[in-house]
Amino acid sequence: MTRRTLIQGISGSVFASRLAFGDDRTDALDLVAPLATALANGDADGFAASLPKDLPNRTELRANIEALIAHADVTSSVDVVNSEKGSAELDWYMQIRSRQTAGVVERRRGAVKIEWRKKKLISLEPASFFAPPKQ
Repeated sequence: MTRRTLIQGISGSVFASRLAFGDDRTDALDLVAPLATALANGDADGFAASLPKDLPNRTELRANIEALIAHADVTSSVDVVNSEKGSAELDWYMQIRSRQTAGVVERRRGAVKIEWRKKKLISLEPASFFAPPKQ
């Protein structure tokens, strides 16, 4: 899967969610699409720019993303498992490819929980999900 396909897939998921599931799922995907895009583009600054300055674990997330992107190319897909007003549980899948060997180092899948208020991200957990692979 190319980065362009992944990004188009996320955009398509956002549109399909808006039609099929309503605003909570759409809001959740709208909030994480820039994060997944930044990961796919190897853009740690872009990822960090999508995080509010007052996000409680922003420093840890930024450090993890910088280390992850320095080590590997990352593709990911995100699906909303469930959502309620202002919160969602996401099924986030990442494929992490070493920049040194160009081989898959790790396939990581996990539950990522987000909360938002007025379309602003206020929680993204766990930050450890975005840590670089242990060698």
